[in-house]
Amino acid sequence: MKEIPFDPNDRETVVRLRQMPVFGAITEDRLPNVLGMTTLRRYEKDETIIREGDTDQTVYFLIMGSCTVVIEGVKVNSINKIGDIFGEMGIIDQKPRSATVRAEKPVLCLVLDSNFMERLEGVDKLLAEALFYRIFSEMLSARVRDANARILELEDKLEECSMNQ
Repeated sequence: MKEIPFDPNDRETVVRLRQMPVFGAITEDRLPNVLGMTTLRRYEKDETIIREGDTDQTVYFLIMGSCTVVIEGVKVNSINKIGDIFGEMGIIDQKPRSATVRAEKPVLCLVLDSNFMERLEGVDKLLAEALFYRIFSEMLSARVRDANARILELEDKLEECSMNQ
Protein backbone atom coordinates (compact mmCIF):
# COMPACT_ATOMS: atom_id res chain seq x y z
CA MET A 1 0.00 0.00 0.00
CA LYS A 2 1.23 3.44 -0.86
CA GLU A 3 -0.33 6.44 0.88
CA ILE A 4 -0.35 9.83 -0.82
CA PRO A 5 -1.73 13.12 0.53
CA PHE A 6 -4.66 14.38 -1.48
CA ASP A 7 -3.61 17.06 -3.98
CA PRO A 8 -6.52 19.39 -4.87
CA ASN A 9 -4.60 20.36 -8.04
CA ASP A 10 -4.71 16.77 -9.35
CA ARG A 11 -7.49 17.46 -11.86
CA GLU A 12 -7.91 13.82 -12.94
CA THR A 13 -8.62 12.66 -9.37
CA VAL A 14 -10.83 15.68 -8.64
CA VAL A 15 -12.90 14.97 -11.78
CA ARG A 16 -13.35 11.34 -10.67
CA LEU A 17 -14.34 12.44 -7.15
CA ARG A 18 -16.87 14.94 -8.54
CA GLN A 19 -18.64 11.95 -10.16
CA MET A 20 -19.41 10.60 -6.68
CA PRO A 21 -22.65 11.88 -5.14
CA VAL A 22 -20.99 12.64 -1.80
CA PHE A 23 -18.31 14.86 -3.36
CA GLY A 24 -20.30 16.09 -6.34
CA ALA A 25 -22.62 17.93 -3.96
CA ILE A 26 -19.78 19.94 -2.40
CA THR A 27 -19.21 23.32 -4.00
CA GLU A 28 -15.93 23.90 -5.87
CA ASP A 29 -14.70 26.41 -3.28
CA ARG A 30 -15.37 24.05 -0.33
CA LEU A 31 -13.99 20.89 -1.93
CA PRO A 32 -10.28 21.57 -1.16
CA ASN A 33 -11.11 22.14 2.55
CA VAL A 34 -13.06 18.90 2.81
CA LEU A 35 -10.69 16.78 0.72
CA GLY A 36 -7.63 18.28 2.38
CA MET A 37 -8.45 16.05 5.37
CA THR A 38 -8.19 12.88 3.28
CA THR A 39 -5.45 10.70 1.82
CA LEU A 40 -5.22 8.55 -1.26
CA ARG A 41 -4.10 4.94 -1.06
CA ARG A 42 -2.87 2.77 -3.89
CA TYR A 43 -3.07 -1.00 -3.55
CA GLU A 44 -1.52 -3.58 -5.86
CA LYS A 45 -3.33 -6.66 -7.20
CA ASP A 46 -4.07 -9.20 -4.40
CA GLU A 47 -3.15 -6.74 -1.65
CA THR A 48 -5.46 -6.75 1.39
CA ILE A 49 -7.18 -3.43 2.03
CA ILE A 50 -9.36 -4.47 4.99
CA ARG A 51 -8.88 -7.65 7.03
CA GLU A 52 -11.86 -9.43 8.60
CA GLY A 53 -11.70 -9.16 12.39
CA ASP A 54 -9.40 -6.11 12.46
CA THR A 55 -10.62 -3.01 14.24
CA ASP A 56 -10.19 0.39 12.65
CA GLN A 57 -12.44 3.26 11.75
CA THR A 58 -11.58 4.02 8.17
CA VAL A 59 -13.89 4.38 5.19
CA TYR A 60 -12.80 3.96 1.56
CA PHE A 61 -14.16 5.51 -1.63
CA LEU A 62 -13.15 3.61 -4.75
CA ILE A 63 -11.64 5.90 -7.38
CA MET A 64 -10.17 3.25 -9.70
CA GLY A 65 -9.81 -0.50 -9.76
CA SER A 66 -11.73 -3.50 -8.52
CA CYS A 67 -11.94 -5.31 -5.17
CA THR A 68 -13.27 -8.61 -3.88
CA VAL A 69 -15.20 -8.89 -0.60
CA VAL A 70 -14.61 -12.14 1.29
CA ILE A 71 -16.31 -13.37 4.48
CA GLU A 72 -14.85 -16.44 6.18
CA GLY A 73 -13.01 -17.35 2.98
CA VAL A 74 -16.09 -17.09 0.71
CA LYS A 75 -16.35 -14.38 -1.97
CA VAL A 76 -19.60 -12.51 -1.35
CA ASN A 77 -19.31 -9.37 -3.45
CA SER A 78 -17.25 -7.21 -5.78
CA ILE A 79 -16.51 -3.52 -5.50
CA ASN A 80 -15.80 -2.02 -8.90
CA LYS A 81 -17.71 1.19 -9.57
CA ILE A 82 -16.27 4.63 -9.09
CA GLY A 83 -17.67 5.98 -5.85
CA ASP A 84 -18.32 2.57 -4.28
CA ILE A 85 -17.92 2.95 -0.54
CA PHE A 86 -16.61 0.27 1.79
CA GLY A 87 -15.42 0.12 5.38
CA GLU A 88 -18.14 2.49 6.60
CA MET A 89 -19.47 0.05 9.19
CA GLY A 90 -16.27 0.50 11.22
CA ILE A 91 -16.98 4.22 11.51
CA ILE A 92 -20.66 3.69 12.27
CA ASP A 93 -20.43 0.99 14.96
CA GLN A 94 -16.71 0.77 15.92
CA LYS A 95 -16.86 -3.05 15.77
CA PRO A 96 -14.33 -5.41 14.16
CA ARG A 97 -14.36 -5.68 10.37
CA SER A 98 -16.99 -8.13 9.13
CA ALA A 99 -15.19 -8.93 5.86
CA THR A 100 -11.86 -8.90 4.08
CA VAL A 101 -11.49 -6.64 1.04
CA ARG A 102 -8.70 -7.40 -1.45
CA ALA A 103 -7.60 -5.62 -4.60
CA GLU A 104 -8.54 -7.70 -7.67
CA LYS A 105 -6.39 -5.38 -9.76
CA PRO A 106 -4.56 -2.15 -8.87
CA VAL A 107 -6.83 0.07 -6.78
CA LEU A 108 -6.89 3.76 -5.88
CA CYS A 109 -9.07 4.83 -2.95
CA LEU A 110 -9.81 8.07 -1.17
CA VAL A 111 -9.52 7.30 2.54
CA LEU A 112 -11.19 8.99 5.51
CA ASP A 113 -10.65 8.08 9.13
CA SER A 114 -13.10 8.56 11.99
CA ASN A 115 -11.40 11.80 13.06
CA PHE A 116 -12.19 13.42 9.73
CA MET A 117 -15.29 15.24 10.97
CA GLU A 118 -13.53 16.55 14.09
CA ARG A 119 -10.86 18.22 11.94
CA LEU A 120 -13.41 20.22 9.95
CA GLU A 121 -14.92 23.44 11.22
CA GLY A 122 -18.02 25.56 10.71
CA VAL A 123 -19.98 25.18 7.49
CA ASP A 124 -17.52 22.59 6.12
CA LYS A 125 -18.18 20.34 9.11
CA LEU A 126 -21.97 20.68 8.88
CA LEU A 127 -21.95 20.09 5.14
CA ALA A 128 -19.70 17.03 5.39
CA GLU A 129 -21.71 15.49 8.24
CA ALA A 130 -24.99 15.92 6.39
CA LEU A 131 -23.62 14.54 3.13
CA PHE A 132 -21.85 11.55 4.65
CA TYR A 133 -24.77 10.54 6.83
CA ARG A 134 -27.08 10.77 3.83
CA ILE A 135 -24.75 8.72 1.64
CA PHE A 136 -24.20 6.12 4.38
CA SER A 137 -27.96 5.87 4.94
CA GLU A 138 -28.68 5.42 1.23
CA MET A 139 -25.94 2.83 0.89
CA LEU A 140 -27.00 0.86 3.95
CA SER A 141 -30.61 0.95 2.76
CA ALA A 142 -29.54 -0.50 -0.60
CA ARG A 143 -27.56 -3.22 1.17
CA VAL A 144 -30.54 -4.15 3.37
CA ARG A 145 -32.76 -4.37 0.28
CA ASP A 146 -30.17 -6.60 -1.42
CA ALA A 147 -29.86 -8.79 1.70
CA ASN A 148 -33.66 -9.11 1.89
CA ALA A 149 -33.82 -10.18 -1.76
CA ARG A 150 -31.11 -12.78 -1.15
CA ILE A 151 -32.92 -14.07 1.94
CA LEU A 152 -36.17 -14.45 -0.03
CA GLU A 153 -34.32 -16.28 -2.81
CA LEU A 154 -32.73 -18.66 -0.30
CA GLU A 155 -36.06 -19.23 1.44
CA ASP A 156 -37.63 -20.10 -1.92
CA LYS A 157 -34.81 -22.55 -2.66
CA LEU A 158 -35.13 -24.08 0.80
CA GLU A 159 -38.88 -24.50 0.38
CA GLU A 160 -38.34 -26.03 -3.06
CA CYS A 161 -35.82 -28.50 -1.59
CA SER A 162 -38.24 -29.40 1.21
CA MET A 163 -41.03 -30.08 -1.28
CA ASN A 164 -38.77 -32.33 -3.40
CA GLN A 165 -37.97 -34.64 -0.48
